[in-house]
Amino acid sequence: MSKDDETKLPPLPDEARIAIQAFRAERPSQQARFRIHAALQAAESSKALPQRSPPPPKHAPWRSSAGLRVLAGAVLTGALMLGVTVQLDGGNDTQFVSGESLPSRHVSIQLPKDGFGWVELPWSIDAHPKGMAMVHMETPAEMNFHEHHAEHLPSLQLVSCEGNRCLHQFEAQTGPSAQPLRVRIHKPGRYEFRVSHASDDRHINEHFVVEAEH
Repeated sequence: MSKDDETKLPPLPDEARIAIQAFRAERPSQQARFRIHAALQAAESSKALPQRSPPPPKHAPWRSSAGLRVLAGAVLTGALMLGVTVQLDGGNDTQFVSGESLPSRHVSIQLPKDGFGWVELPWSIDAHPKGMAMVHMETPAEMNFHEHHAEHLPSLQLVSCEGNRCLHQFEAQTGPSAQPLRVRIHKPGRYEFRVSHASDDRHINEHFVVEAEH
């Protein structure tokens, strides 16, 4: 067998070619892209951990098909490309979100017996040079973040809600004039927030976990 025979792959079957074309035409929502990126961050942070490869299934003859292996690679590559872009303004322009990812930070809050409490997330918006940054923030849907901040964040937009998570976007001042990022919590529980803020010079991704109790 020649070296050319070893590296030459058979043509893709029609089903695989049609699947790739359909995948290329797919346009996931901004929130789906945001979640894909969060999953990629988690996968990247776990690279250092030893991984044990699962045994191959006993009956999987399709895995021996070189054409389908190419299809799987193409789909994975497409998913990664979708995961690192976020559409910022509803148009055709996109921006990469493969910026600096900071370690998760935990915040605790003691709620009053009656009413709600405000907690300040220690975000790093002041790490940008003075100016403005575009912020994407994913919150629990029950937080109603948009309603609580509509007055003092004029640019705030609710992008989408999927399941029990909502994605918001707004502009924020950076540098020394940056303002705190506060969320209002009504009841005890564990709340997760993902924040991505980008200026012309830096792009920073942050993850916060808030533990609230009476």
